[in-house]
Amino acid sequence: MSQTRLTLNGLRHYSCSGVPKPLPSVTSILSATQTEETRKKLNAWNLSNPGALEKAAERGTWIHSATENYIRGLRVEPPKEYLPYWEGMPEQLDELLENGRVLWIESPYNNPQWHSYVGSDGVGRLHYYDETTEQGYAGCPDLIYIDANGETVLADFKTSTSPYSLNFPKTNSNIPDNIKKALIGGVFKAKKTQLQLAAYSLAAEKCLGLKIDKTRIIVSTPLPDFKVQVFSFSKNQLDKHTKQWLEIVKNFYAKIDDKAKIN
Repeated sequence: MSQTRLTLNGLRHYSCSGVPKPLPSVTSILSATQTEETRKKLNAWNLSNPGALEKAAERGTWIHSATENYIRGLRVEPPKEYLPYWEGMPEQLDELLENGRVLWIESPYNNPQWHSYVGSDGVGRLHYYDETTEQGYAGCPDLIYIDANGETVLADFKTSTSPYSLNFPKTNSNIPDNIKKALIGGVFKAKKTQLQLAAYSLAAEKCLGLKIDKTRIIVSTPLPDFKVQVFSFSKNQLDKHTKQWLEIVKNFYAKIDDKAKIN
């Protein structure tokens, strides 16, 4: 097995084969580098919505498992509370994967040469490590596939009670205030996921030798007007997100070095 999970300084890390030190998870880096303002807002939201974070995590876990089972040809029977999030997802998956070939769905798909990246928990994790800077990370891509055009796509599944968005709503638009507020939050969710996709794309190239041509965010919501949202990003956009991500990684390790000097 290629990874052993452990906690260092309160953050999730993985020991990866061939890497001289444990690597932080992608989500741990994003959490540790968020602004103090963002941290305060999240803490306030968690206090105002007790248990919501746990419910969201459980829902996300179910959707990830359901999409994996569906792609692997297994039957999916959503419980009543998750049915609104599943409606439209099978049709969307069929459309995206039509005449394509799946390479990875939470773990290698019909690629036994990649099984060394599957941990004892059955989850596939990839890593990126720069020997020059001694900086890196580990994480689990949701889906990698070759589409009908022959392009290699890396996608991430999300569930959300509100829609994602790539643009802030115009202040003079006729969108209801509650939807407008949700779309503002959706922009920040999308930006965070873009960084995750960039991280996994670098790791896929490093570990699997794959060149990712485009990335996608696939969001399931219970809202009739949004349902399954799909956002696609070109290679040029991915390159931009990758530069942003590497800067965040650099800042993360700089903070660690600063703390070590203080101690």
